[in-house]
Amino acid sequence: MSAHEASEEAAERPCPGPPGRIAYAAELRSLRELSAFRKQRIALIRELPHWPSRHVLVLPGFLSGDWATFPLRSVLSAIGHKVEGWELGRNMGLRPGRFEELEGRFLTFAGKAGEPIALVGWSLGGLYAVELARRYPEAVRQVITMGSPVSGFLQANNAWKLYERVAGHPIADAPVDWKPGALPPVPFTAIAARGDGIVHPEAAQARPGPLVENLHVEGTHSGLGWNPQAIRLVADRLARS
Repeated sequence: MSAHEASEEAAERPCPGPPGRIAYAAELRSLRELSAFRKQRIALIRELPHWPSRHVLVLPGFLSGDWATFPLRSVLSAIGHKVEGWELGRNMGLRPGRFEELEGRFLTFAGKAGEPIALVGWSLGGLYAVELARRYPEAVRQVITMGSPVSGFLQANNAWKLYERVAGHPIADAPVDWKPGALPPVPFTAIAARGDGIVHPEAAQARPGPLVENLHVEGTHSGLGWNPQAIRLVADRLARS
C-alpha cells in the first residue's frame, strides 16, 4: 500500500486541514514551556513511577534530533528506564536509505535489550515508530506518539510543503514502502496537543482500535518533548505495559 492509499483510508472522516495562523504563531510559547519545564523537572521526576524499567528508543521530529528529545529522555532515564536517542543526526525526512538506517538502529537496540522495547516518537518520529512496530511487532512492547499525524492526514499540518523541499519527494510518495495511518499491532498511545500549531490535533489522533488510546494535553507542538503533562502520560503508559 502506498502512502497515498493509506491516506485515502483516513478519509473516512474529513481532513481537518492544517492549524490556523494564530495557532502557528503561538508555537513560540514552546520557549516559555521549556523554561517552565526546567523549574518543574526535579519535582516531576519525584512524582513519576520509577518501576518497572523499560528499554525505550526515542525518535525526534522533522528537522530536529536527539538534542530536542533530551529533556524527555533525561526524565525517563532518571526514573529508571534504559533510554536512548536515535543517533542519526538531524531528521531530514525519508530520504533514500534513511528508513533503512533507522531499521538498523532499531534492530541493534532491540537486540541488545533482549526483550520487546518501547518506541516513543515525536511528530514525524512517531510515524517512524508506528512503521517499525508494524514491521517488527514481536520486538516492540508499545508505541507512544506525540503530535504525530498518525491519522494518515499527511497534509493536515503546516510543515508538509517544507518537508517536500527538504526530503526531496512528494509527501504522499516517500521512497519507502510504509503505511501512514495504519495501526501497529501493539499497544498504541497517541498524544495530541490542543494548542498544536504545526499538526492539527485531530490529525494527531489514531483511528479507533482495540489497542489504541487517544489522549490530549494542553500546550504546543514544539514543546511536547518537555511538556510535563505529556511526560507524565508517557511515564505512566511505560509503567503500565
